[in-house]
Amino acid sequence: MLANSISEIFERIRKSDKKMKLMIICAFIGIALIMLSEAMPFQSAKNNNADKDYSYDEYVSMLERKTENLIESINGAGECSVMLTLKNTRESVYAKNSEESRNDGSYSNSFEYVLYKGQDGETPVLVKQYFPQVMGVAVVCSGGDNVTVRENIISCLSSVFDIPTSKISVSKLK
Repeated sequence: MLANSISEIFERIRKSDKKMKLMIICAFIGIALIMLSEAMPFQSAKNNNADKDYSYDEYVSMLERKTENLIESINGAGECSVMLTLKNTRESVYAKNSEESRNDGSYSNSFEYVLYKGQDGETPVLVKQYFPQVMGVAVVCSGGDNVTVRENIISCLSSVFDIPTSKISVSKLK
């Protein structure tokens, strides 16, 4: 019965016009691609710069380069150089189990980190990671003497880094 149904389908395909055959072939190719995409392991789309383990100096340099590129794209800013001051370094918060006990007026608190077994042995479970916050920005650019350009740069940086405009300095490049 199934063999008869399949042979009927193939017979109809053979008798159909070229457009119909092309549509059927495209459908089979689409189904095959979907099946292949499920079968093949792909790298996570999460593989970006946020996952890379930067040193403090590398992080600051990368942030300064990105800020320079952003400022140079502002109309009239021209060539620029940026210096950032950051608050703290990177801070990691790990999962931990805590235990409190109160007995006859005494209080004790103890905790231990939650560990998981990985390829490199036991590793603590990372809950959050805080990157250094920008505290101030100094910009020296070709268009730094133009009031409109200066205001655009200050407004942009204040929005991007969520810092007050008093912590941003823009000057003309010599």
